[in-house]
Amino acid sequence: MFPDGLGHRTPQELRRYADILVYIAAADGELVREEIAVIEAMMGRCMIHPEVRVDIRSGFEHPVPLEQSLVDLDPELIRFILRDAAFVAAIDGSYDPKEIRALKAIAKAGGVSKDVLSSLLDWVGAGWNWYQDFSEIL
Repeated sequence: MFPDGLGHRTPQELRRYADILVYIAAADGELVREEIAVIEAMMGRCMIHPEVRVDIRSGFEHPVPLEQSLVDLDPELIRFILRDAAFVAAIDGSYDPKEIRALKAIAKAGGVSKDVLSSLLDWVGAGWNWYQDFSEIL
């Protein structure tokens, strides 16, 4: 999906990446099919082992606490997580206040300012608009 630095991450780092995405999806207390589908796609892109994915999916009902997942992650990885977490949070059409609080916590852990987070959320919105424009083209 994105040519980025996730391909060289350790299995443990990728597990925490996925745990955080699951936390975001579960934050509003309502899982939708689209959230699950985008997380599955992101886990596949990172080549997370299928057996590990089974364990990660259990987090939809009992997510790993965000603070626990963020401990000792390097800022570069946290910024990738923030980008993908913003996609997960937006996929159902709106940002829930609990999702925003979680995104702010991730941004803070990654040294990302509120202005940059706001720009990221605008970028995600523009991306969804760009993607939906294909129906007008075709």
